[in-house]
Amino acid sequence: MAGTIQIYEVIPTDNFNDDIKFYIKKKKFTKIMKDIESILEELSNGIFNGDVIADLHLENNTYKIRSANSNTKEGKSNGYRLIYYVEELDKVVFLITIYYKKDDNRVPTDSEIVELIKKYCL
Repeated sequence: MAGTIQIYEVIPTDNFNDDIKFYIKKKKFTKIMKDIESILEELSNGIFNGDVIADLHLENNTYKIRSANSNTKEGKSNGYRLIYYVEELDKVVFLITIYYKKDDNRVPTDSEIVELIKKYCL
């Protein structure tokens, strides 16, 4: 049926939870959960926004979406990047990682993303 909302289970990986804890401990990231709340709701409704990360050679099930960091008031372009993996057959979305764009030492490489997906999703 066209237009029917598909309900997906959204599962944060241990890595994602560790990332959230890391940023919550820093004073300028206290609103991170509120900032990504609408993204998580969309994911649970089967709305997969963001850019497909095609270079991973894992089909096109991995996405990167931007979110503003309301603590810094700089908008999405200088906010968070949330990477998630969709398993459409099982109706599951795995939250792989989240990082702050300006935090260069926490930005994962493509190979690191692939390893996290293999560890938690495949």
